[in-house]
Amino acid sequence: MKYAVWIDGVILKIDLTDVLYNIYKGTPTTDIPITTETFEDWKELLNIGDEIYLLSPYNEKTTKEIVKKLELNFPFISNNGKTKPSKAPYEELFRRTNWDPLNVITIGSSPLDLLSARFYDSRIKVICIERFIDCSRYSPYLITKDISSLINSLKRLRKI
Repeated sequence: MKYAVWIDGVILKIDLTDVLYNIYKGTPTTDIPITTETFEDWKELLNIGDEIYLLSPYNEKTTKEIVKKLELNFPFISNNGKTKPSKAPYEELFRRTNWDPLNVITIGSSPLDLLSARFYDSRIKVICIERFIDCSRYSPYLITKDISSLINSLKRLRKI
């Protein structure tokens, strides 16, 4: 499997759902809040062992700074002007990688993450780590409370 991981809410300890949704709706806002505080379990993503791409709601400059500071050694897709929910990050991801959507799992933490993947291709398996928000009404492939549970579930499902 291949993995697309949203940096905000999965790795970074920040919930941008309301801010990003307001931007999507056209509500004038200030800058997107930034943090480099991480969830303690994010490094367990390294146990997946397959290709991982990071997806970021931040612009390229900010994403590069975060990736460098946290030593995240993964390629990434940054926000090119269209924020979540938008299929734009997935268009860029699949353009760069030539991955098959049937073999991709995206890991997010908010309904916007799920919607972004579904706007692109509903065959992408979407996993929600419920750090801040209940994603169940959006019917993700899997819901977990943390990355350790996620890894265990993916092993049981023979996805890793």
